[in-house]
Amino acid sequence: MRLLILLLLFTLSFSQHVKVLYSNGKVEVVDTRKTPLSVLRTRPDVIYVEPPIKLKLLDTIAYSSSVAIRGSGNYSFSINTQSGQRLSILAGGASVSFSGSCSGSIDNLICNSGTLNLSVYSSSDWRLIVQSFGRNLQLSDLSTTAYYIGTGAANTGKTGRNVIIGIIDSGIDWCHPAFRRRDGSSKILYYYVPATNTEYTRTQIEQFIRDGRCDGDYDIHGTHVAGIASYIAPDADLIVVRTNLEDTDVIRGLQYLRNKKNSLGRPMVVNMSLGGHFGPHDGTSMLERAIANLSGSGFVVVASAGNEGHKKLYAKVSGISSTVSVRLNSPYPEGDVIDGWYKNGTLRVEFCDSYNRCLSTEPGTSVSGNLSGGCRVNIDNTKTSHPLNGDGRFVVGFNCSGNFTIRLTPRSGTPNADLYLANENGEFIDCFLDDGFGGFLGTVVQPATSPYVIAVGALTSRFVSYDPRSFIDLGKIAYFSSRGPTRDGRLKPEVVAPGYFVLGPEAGTSGYIPLPGTSMASPVVAGLVALILEENPNLDVNGVRSILISQALSDGFTGFLPNNTYGYGKAFLSSFSSVGSVGSIYVGSLENFTCGLRESVGGGGGGGGGGCNSASPDLYTALLALVLTVILRKRIRKVL
Repeated sequence: MRLLILLLLFTLSFSQHVKVLYSNGKVEVVDTRKTPLSVLRTRPDVIYVEPPIKLKLLDTIAYSSSVAIRGSGNYSFSINTQSGQRLSILAGGASVSFSGSCSGSIDNLICNSGTLNLSVYSSSDWRLIVQSFGRNLQLSDLSTTAYYIGTGAANTGKTGRNVIIGIIDSGIDWCHPAFRRRDGSSKILYYYVPATNTEYTRTQIEQFIRDGRCDGDYDIHGTHVAGIASYIAPDADLIVVRTNLEDTDVIRGLQYLRNKKNSLGRPMVVNMSLGGHFGPHDGTSMLERAIANLSGSGFVVVASAGNEGHKKLYAKVSGISSTVSVRLNSPYPEGDVIDGWYKNGTLRVEFCDSYNRCLSTEPGTSVSGNLSGGCRVNIDNTKTSHPLNGDGRFVVGFNCSGNFTIRLTPRSGTPNADLYLANENGEFIDCFLDDGFGGFLGTVVQPATSPYVIAVGALTSRFVSYDPRSFIDLGKIAYFSSRGPTRDGRLKPEVVAPGYFVLGPEAGTSGYIPLPGTSMASPVVAGLVALILEENPNLDVNGVRSILISQALSDGFTGFLPNNTYGYGKAFLSSFSSVGSVGSIYVGSLENFTCGLRESVGGGGGGGGGGCNSASPDLYTALLALVLTVILRKRIRKVL
């Protein structure tokens, strides 16, 4: 403990707050001006002290029951409709005419029971989004192939009344009309800034609005995120925490929200459209431990899965019996940080540049030095049993661009190693894992990897003229949406929701803009959770998870569910009945589905003792689905 605190002194000298892990498992943010490190060092109940880790904001059809239809050239199809149903059709690359059971305009069709006939006119590829209000669309209602997009929130009969939505983000533009009720009052109950311990009440916020003071968001992100959640659950109240993105600040914000939930006696869902890759990815990080401490009846946390599903940020090497080489490329001069975690032994870690100039460390040691061109490299291999989870950890930091190789040599046992490029500036050339949908496994960020968090991936849900891929991929997983599983083998994300693109309020204006990201998908599901908590205010995260995964939708794009890309499917809500509490599902780690094993079933070559290949099909997903089908068949009712 003494050595750890000495190593942290330099870092902590720039931070007033640290995270402290106690022997009873509790995590607390401590102000070192009030409780110095010298005092913490003498306390026998202190297990681990950690400085702040900087997180980042994760970059915006959702409300209705809606489907995407894709085609080319002229085409006709029909939709079965019911009396009182309203449809709105958005066309891209085509014009549309209609006849039959509905009347009005193409964007506002009032329907009777019968058949709506639609004709599409186009000389090229086209896309349609069909939104339904008053009745949920089923794929069987259409005479053509379609793909789910919307959540059905509009048709639930719930609005989030008496529920609080907590938003931990960049703040909020409280002047935007999206956050005003019909009587002119603000939806925002409180606004809190942990860094300055500043709190504004609804009364103060309404005075700010009258005064024209609208400076509550330092980035458009928080306003957009809060607006999406509020649109899905329009009668829910908001409490907004403006964070500086240090995880100590986020933890203080979570504690503030939990205290408000307790004092107000109302259920709360907290949305966290933020995260990062520096940490164990197994639910044991300090932030995730804090979430576990605070989670409980009527207090549920939802987080975005991350926007790195298209990047090779994660590499897995298992059964290391001799030296294994993993190559990577970093194109940016600021370099990157490799955060490595391992089990079942210890490792010698060596980092080499393209000229084969290397630095290396034995277990329990660290080293700093320069490679070619003055590239500064630091390797910390001192933690062979980390206080967070008992695993070994090494961290390699470098501040240059180029091609590099990290070599792992076992010094005891046959270790399994997981490597993350924490700053997301580079990509691995070896040992990454293809998910079979065009993305890469193991890319979900923290804190979405927590078993006490509902993690949300993003669907391609709206097309915009300036992003052709949003048109091409309509109805599919967003190419950037991060994939699971967690490092300890739990399925993530739980569900996917509209996120590429979603319309939301634009800070500094009274208008709305479409933005992309799992940041936008997460508040869609947070809004659904608010609807669930209106009906069942005492549910905990497992009870809410049960409802969400039992009603998630599958279609021709999702593949065999569950999987590590779509989770249990596309988020949807048609009822509030629970099928019992469902916790995180352990499916086994990726150890048996990495480069080494794939060599034995025909995979590519690599270094000895757990070699690597550059990509492979998602055998893991197929076997995962087979296992979970048996486990969940009696507990989960799939709503189609």
